[in-house]
Amino acid sequence: MKMIGISPRFAGLCAITAILAGSSLSAAETGKAELTGVKGSVKVDGQAAFVGEAVRTGQKIETGAGAQANLYLADNGPTVVVLPDSSISFDELSFDKSGAEPVITTKINLKVGSVAGYVKKTSSQSSYIVKGSTVTAVIRSSEYQVTDNGVVAVWSGCVTVSYRGASYEVCGGQMFDPAAASVVANTMILPAGMPSAIQQSANVKVSVPVVPTRPEPVASPVKAGN
Repeated sequence: MKMIGISPRFAGLCAITAILAGSSLSAAETGKAELTGVKGSVKVDGQAAFVGEAVRTGQKIETGAGAQANLYLADNGPTVVVLPDSSISFDELSFDKSGAEPVITTKINLKVGSVAGYVKKTSSQSSYIVKGSTVTAVIRSSEYQVTDNGVVAVWSGCVTVSYRGASYEVCGGQMFDPAAASVVANTMILPAGMPSAIQQSANVKVSVPVVPTRPEPVASPVKAGN
């Protein structure tokens, strides 16, 4: 039986194709999440958080009663606000700018409480998802808040909410009410620390205003006869 060999030219083409395929697969880069504001008790993987700390995918961010954490996600956000008594983690933060349009992927796992954020407009291939215990919110160029009980509030843009097998389109000025399983008028207040319109357009980091607590000065005792 005559064996058919592979020509050196064909083998070379296969090698080049494999290299190019490997390059396209590795084009996606890991996004970042940086703590820009810490108010009250905030922990990352059980340790006290600090401003400037980088949060990696998979790490758990927890806030205590009355606490809040602001995060800057750059291309993957830019803004995420973890509200009091909440716990979240980032399942994925990635971006790929090698194609005609950037592909940005953000996946937030809401474990307990509420998370809010501002998402700038991205390409049609990009995705930004907040997954809670009862709802999944697919967010597009929006100011939003998602709670673990299923409430999804929207101040601008639109969010597609999946709840018990059904989908609901929730846009600016509306909210999804799981108790009624319907879209109603938004009665929630935009969380403090969300960026202003100017800050949003400039894509800047937004910090939580924190007023440090200091002990009141204690007057020295007055000696008798002075």
